[in-house]
Amino acid sequence: MEARLTFQEYSDLGYEAVKVDVFKTIERQAQRAVDSIIDYFYEDHDIENDPDKKRADAYRAAICEQIDFIQATGIGASYENGDDFNSISVGRLSLQPTNHVSDNLVNGICKEAYRLLAHYGLLYRGRGSDWYVAAHSKKIM
Repeated sequence: MEARLTFQEYSDLGYEAVKVDVFKTIERQAQRAVDSIIDYFYEDHDIENDPDKKRADAYRAAICEQIDFIQATGIGASYENGDDFNSISVGRLSLQPTNHVSDNLVNGICKEAYRLLAHYGLLYRGRGSDWYVAAHSKKIM
């Protein structure tokens, strides 16, 4: 897997929660999470030549947000959240934590990253209208 975010880009975007010595490991975890939710868009498209620079920047910022989330919570995968319970009852005693780590996730990534990706269309799964498909199809002879 090719890393699409350098430590310098992470710093240039204003993030500083992770130091350079742990960046590489956490960046890979964060990129895997973000790539899986955008259906690996940048596996098929060159991020450096993306005509929509804001979309490419939003993708990088989403990885940064996910890096900071992993650093803050220690959770890099869904199965690492084993002790985050919704409630527990023993007899008449019932406990419910006020803050769940899972409440801050949307489809496995933090809400901040999800919002960035959604705003720039990287979560879109539909197809264009029939006119768009017909007008932009190549005529096969």
